[in-house]
Amino acid sequence: MKYHGFTEEQLAIQLLIVFFRGDFDIIGGSSPITHAEVIKVALDLVRRFYNSKAIVIRLNHSKLAEAVCSWAGVPQERRQNVAEFLSSTLVQYCPNKADRKSQWSLIRGQLLQDLRLSEEVVEKLHKADQRFCGSADLVLARLRGTLFYDKSACKALDDLSTFLKCLRVWSVEEHIAIDVLMPPSDYYYTDLFFQIYSKEGSPASSSHEKLLAVGGRYDMLMENAWDNTHKTKPPGAVGVSIALEKFLPNNPSSDVGLPRIENSISVLVCSKGGGGLLNERMELVAELWEANIKAQFVPQEDPSLQEQYEYASDHDIKCLVFITEAGLSQTDLVKVRHLDARKEKDVEKEEIVKFLSEAISLQFKNPTIWS
Repeated sequence: MKYHGFTEEQLAIQLLIVFFRGDFDIIGGSSPITHAEVIKVALDLVRRFYNSKAIVIRLNHSKLAEAVCSWAGVPQERRQNVAEFLSSTLVQYCPNKADRKSQWSLIRGQLLQDLRLSEEVVEKLHKADQRFCGSADLVLARLRGTLFYDKSACKALDDLSTFLKCLRVWSVEEHIAIDVLMPPSDYYYTDLFFQIYSKEGSPASSSHEKLLAVGGRYDMLMENAWDNTHKTKPPGAVGVSIALEKFLPNNPSSDVGLPRIENSISVLVCSKGGGGLLNERMELVAELWEANIKAQFVPQEDPSLQEQYEYASDHDIKCLVFITEAGLSQTDLVKVRHLDARKEKDVEKEEIVKFLSEAISLQFKNPTIWS
């Protein structure tokens, strides 16, 4: 096969751009929390190349999509065909925008004739698009009022609510929309899944959306790949696939200036009591990330001390930062503990970044840092 107009080097670059994809995955952990961390990782990259005001995160949940289909009366045997049809004709447009609303005059007839849906079902799907696709907070309230009788849908809404709270802790200000008609981008995504777009064009006019990343929970894929000789169940997994070719500059060889964390020492932010202090752990981890300090936390709402120590052992983390409710509210102190050095020190929370930066640069070996 010949490719006219390209040198071998240019062709290699073109093929690289077409197939250049980056993946980030988290194995284990609580679903809404790990979902939030995966999206934050993706957004940290996206914000370096796109205006945050133009970024849109669209969410859905498999249990929610099923519940809406049942509410609308879509027959079970036609749901896959309906989802595929709406994905190719309607869901490519942003919820509540004029170009999406205008599609209904075109697709109504196809839903009635080609997919043999009744007038009542088509009208309910139209209503779902109007009421259950849009700003996340508004849509959540509407869905709770409509699907209150469906336990699995209520659990999905609880997951979405926790997920949104986690994003707010990490100051994710991008527009977040729920789109109950959006199907997953791959068959193996279950539970919560998402797509990240960048809006292009004038906000006042019909604007095009560029798809930058897709992701979600893929427990089904883990189960299919799991060795059945293991007595334990496979862990859950959440991941994101990023279309890196949409981030490459015009000159692929130029430096995009992404920071690198050269030091390999990691910190585990832990809680002791206080119901897990999830928000506080997430806030401190984000603060350490901003300072280019590798930091993790156990992605559960209220992990026990044993679970946190086991996590540190499994991930070979020697430096632990403990926060307590009393420490934050009364003394504003956190405790830093190094397992190998068998040393610990109370540090003012506002000084924790400075302390850890200096301690890590010294490999925690200078005894004066503990005095």
